Amino acid sequence: MRKSFSELARCLFTSGGFLHLKKSHMYLKLFFSVFLFAILNHSSAQMQWDLTKEQNGIKVYTAKDPSSKFKDIKVEAAFSGTIQKLVDILINVARTKTWVYGTKDSYLIKKNNPNDILYYSETALPWPVSNRDIPIRMQLNVDQKNNTLKVYASGVPDAIPAKKGIVRIPYFNAFWDVKSDGKNRLNIIYTLKMDPGGSVPASVTNMFISRGPYETFNNLGEMLKS
Repeated sequence: MRKSFSELARCLFTSGGFLHLKKSHMYLKLFFSVFLFAILNHSSAQMQWDLTKEQNGIKVYTAKDPSSKFKDIKVEAAFSGTIQKLVDILINVARTKTWVYGTKDSYLIKKNNPNDILYYSETALPWPVSNRDIPIRMQLNVDQKNNTLKVYASGVPDAIPAKKGIVRIPYFNAFWDVKSDGKNRLNIIYTLKMDPGGSVPASVTNMFISRGPYETFNNLGEMLKS
């Protein structure tokens, strides 16, 4: 499933692919968003999630994926804030390193439209493990009528050349499902499937599985309140 999905994502998300399918661009975009949402929801529902941390309105879960040696991550969080505030935070990728745990560098590569961007992210890992990086295609779909936000973030490893001394993450796929009560309260479900590539000690993997998601969303909660 992962290999075929990754190939489909590259086909749909490259400018060349869209040039050949220009006339049906809008329909493909809608189809792909619905298709991806269905796959991620189905996959999440089938997994046995184990609660690893609960604090400050944040719940962090992990689950073993039979197709990978790395655990999947799910975060459920309830924060004060608005969907527009969250969108502003997510789109401002230059500030990602101020709240996403372990991020050393982040910058915009390309903006296709205000809610569809390609950006770069580098994660710092403790010596002697090499840092990881990945270009990420992020699409945001705001439904003002239903007070919801869905965010699809997919790694595009070949978008830019690899950097010397940094391991390129071969697979990254994240999904945000956000609902607002219309009264300054957000409920967020975030899921992440990732293969960091190369050799990563279990101690480092566990640090980012247990500590990283909580620290990231705790920082996000504070930013939403400010």
